[in-house]
Amino acid sequence: MHNIDIISSEKIKEIAKLHQKKYRDLKELYICEGTKILDELKTNDIEVKEIFVSSDYNTEEFKCPVYKVNENIMKRLCTTDSPCEILAVVKKKERKISEFKKLNKLILLDSVSDPGNLGTIIRSAAAFNIEGIILFGNCVDLYSSKVIRSCAGNFFKTPVICIKALNELKKVFEDYVFVATSLFESNNISLKECAKLGKYIVMFGSEATGLSKDLLNISNKNIKLPMEKNVESLNLSVSASIVLYELYTKN
Repeated sequence: MHNIDIISSEKIKEIAKLHQKKYRDLKELYICEGTKILDELKTNDIEVKEIFVSSDYNTEEFKCPVYKVNENIMKRLCTTDSPCEILAVVKKKERKISEFKKLNKLILLDSVSDPGNLGTIIRSAAAFNIEGIILFGNCVDLYSSKVIRSCAGNFFKTPVICIKALNELKKVFEDYVFVATSLFESNNISLKECAKLGKYIVMFGSEATGLSKDLLNISNKNIKLPMEKNVESLNLSVSASIVLYELYTKN
């Protein structure tokens, strides 16, 4: 174990830069904070580059450099008001689209901007056996600290890929049923019918505008949640979680 006690050291400066998306993209690294996510790293095929601790923690299972730092340095590295006692610098794992072609139950999130919503949906997807998640369009960065924290220890359980182009989406998943979630579309099916479709992609729209017209145009089916007429809509992560739970129980 190495000791670092100077907050201005080059090592600390470099790790702190990973709070910014452009540096995460440049270095292909990101930060995982807290014991819960570290425990998850032990049981997944994830490359951990470095670990920083401010208290005693068993890091013997990690074959990487471990640095002991003081509380002030940990505050510099963490993104929360109350800094954690351990964090890891992790290598991004590239997902291949070919892996997703082997999966049957997928969801697509269209230009989701709130990291808390994305993290919560990833958590629900893991709970309700969704096999993969497609981030479409301009979604919030998957590797932001708030997204990872919102997953509550479930960040690595469900594979995620990013697709920005509609043509690529249609070409890769041409043999899937695209299911929209909209209050205004026709061709509605029940959640029970959706669960029996075989290979499907259930699509959820952004918090502000819902599904884009392009995605609505390629949808084969539509599902909508029944609710009181005087309620305009539900929070995205709430509605997505309800749909995923219902699909899980209808299988």
